[in-house]
Amino acid sequence: MRHLTTLHPKPPYNFGLLLDFLTRFAHPTLNIVRASAYWRVVQSPAGGLALLRVAGSSAVDNPQLDVNVVTSSGDVDDQSLVETIKHILPLQHDRSAFYACAANESDLWMVVEPLIGLPELRSSSVFEALIETIIEQQISWVTAQKAQRWLVEWVGNMLEYDEHIYYAFPTAEQIAAATVDDLKPLKITFKRMALMIDLASQVASGQLDLEGLREVSPAEAYKRLMAIKGIGHWTAAVTLERAFGYSDWVAHNDVVLQAATNRYLLGGSGRIPPELVTATFARYGDHAGLAARYTMFRWVFEQYPQRITGS
Repeated sequence: MRHLTTLHPKPPYNFGLLLDFLTRFAHPTLNIVRASAYWRVVQSPAGGLALLRVAGSSAVDNPQLDVNVVTSSGDVDDQSLVETIKHILPLQHDRSAFYACAANESDLWMVVEPLIGLPELRSSSVFEALIETIIEQQISWVTAQKAQRWLVEWVGNMLEYDEHIYYAFPTAEQIAAATVDDLKPLKITFKRMALMIDLASQVASGQLDLEGLREVSPAEAYKRLMAIKGIGHWTAAVTLERAFGYSDWVAHNDVVLQAATNRYLLGGSGRIPPELVTATFARYGDHAGLAARYTMFRWVFEQYPQRITGS
């Protein structure tokens, strides 16, 4: 193990809260918590893999993240590793205006206050975010995690360390080479499996430039995703949220958000119509998207138990 870099995120940055959040995933896939640290396999542009271990200080107002390369294979370069982990664990969240808005709304503040400083993970690529979001369409969150776990294990981009296996997300070329029959264990519709393969083929051939969305405005990125056949509002909004942290939209047709909005902001139980979700968050103006995101985070903390993580 060798030290790669030390990162100093903008406070408040509650790394411990992030680890707590990640232990709520029933089937962890890429973002692993072990021995009070965050573990992630990063793929370099040259194709090599590196397993990074990130350990953080408990000082929310003076955070520090120590990043180490545990093991690697193939051609990797330190600069690309640093840039990728800085993207995945964004260091410059500025939620001060949102927190001030929430503090003036008693119901929203009850949702937000326990989550102050929670880092919001990003995917390492737009392709990763899009494929994972397509898998999650119209199935439960836990079932989707299980499917995503199967996919990374099936492709097998992995590194082994201390009797544990850590995975990187499949490349576009690897998914493009799959058939619908290959992907049947995902237990999603044939239509969505075919969409995954088609999008991967377009990315691999250069016909579809998903990473180019980094260079355009959030509105333009959303427009380009919505122009893809098979991509609707929820998929586009969630993909851009995961890839870049954009909060310009409310995923009003998300069934979990419908239930969480009712529980925390309306005092009810069960799902509410998408129109009521939109109307509920509209009162927060420019902060509507973040308010919705934090409402989902709160649901995860309260509805999903922690897993026991080993050494």
